[in-house]
Amino acid sequence: MVQNNDAEQIIRNIQEKYAPDKRVEVFNVELFRKDNRFIIKGETTSSNAHKILLSELKNIYPDIEDSVRVLPDISLGEKTFGVIYNSVGTLRSAPRYSSEMVSQALLGTTVRILEEQRGWLRVQTPDGYIGWISGSVKSMSQEELNQYESKEKVIITSNFAISYENADVNSLPVSDLVIGNILNLMSEGKDYFEVIYPDGRIAFIKSTDALKLSDWKNNIVLTGESIVNTAYKFKGVPYLWGGTSAKGLDCSGFTKSVYFMHGIVLARDASQQVNQGELVDSAGDFSKLLPGDLMFFGSKAKPFAKTKEESKERVVHVGIYIGNNHFIHASDNIHINSVNPVDELYDKFNAGRYLRSKRYITDGKVINVNRFEPL
Repeated sequence: MVQNNDAEQIIRNIQEKYAPDKRVEVFNVELFRKDNRFIIKGETTSSNAHKILLSELKNIYPDIEDSVRVLPDISLGEKTFGVIYNSVGTLRSAPRYSSEMVSQALLGTTVRILEEQRGWLRVQTPDGYIGWISGSVKSMSQEELNQYESKEKVIITSNFAISYENADVNSLPVSDLVIGNILNLMSEGKDYFEVIYPDGRIAFIKSTDALKLSDWKNNIVLTGESIVNTAYKFKGVPYLWGGTSAKGLDCSGFTKSVYFMHGIVLARDASQQVNQGELVDSAGDFSKLLPGDLMFFGSKAKPFAKTKEESKERVVHVGIYIGNNHFIHASDNIHINSVNPVDELYDKFNAGRYLRSKRYITDGKVINVNRFEPL
């Protein structure tokens, strides 16, 4: 890589402006020199960043060679979309099984496919999160995705369910299912739904475990009390870093899952969710909170910090306020704690690092958050 302070500063400036969060944008670009030629190599998901970067670098190197890949990669052809076909798909930070699990995507989730490496796909979920996944994705063109999305669907409403090879529950299972899974509907019987998976498998689901997606959407109750009641359904589910399903949840995966079952797509991480909704409190006045509000925890910015990291606020945990100074959150498992020092459920650690609370629903309306829609 070439050491050029002006060029490096241009690259940093472009990244900070157009791709500051690597969780939702890819921007890995470096400047190289080969013989008497200068080359920029790398990859990005931002076509604007690429265009402006190339223009500014040409002011320094008029004959610069552009070898930056703008994702989705052209080698994918038309198959730049996909749908998750396993009950839960695992997203990792790198294309290998030993890398960190950063998130999950539920069956029926539409993803954007960015590139392929050795059988792994780099994908972007509807909340913008980017990760690597092996298997679990049925690749589609835009036309195929449109056809898939046009079909009537069902959504799993039980925490856990099983689909079967035929309408007899004594038949062999096709797969496990978890709350929030979405499948295409083929037919409906007295006590079952016949469904088809994104990868073509046909199965039968007990009607007590699911609803038609249209019925589910039409009957969503947008109240804080409904948020809390849904949160209770996950009580006792174990903590899992990167988990966003009933099989295991991290703190923001829990809040995301609860709100998703109300047709609301929160951002993936606590540090992103805190930027949505509207501010309710930042001074520890819990009397202002209503059930369903999200409470955020972490470390406050230190104005006279010695390091850059210490000078920034860090939001690292989130829970759902349920009333009476109590909140429910993912820590070891999904359970209830209190910010009241005299309460037997008092959580001294989190009470001591409370930052603020945000509201996402008011008067039956969603505030500064995306509603459920395909990517």
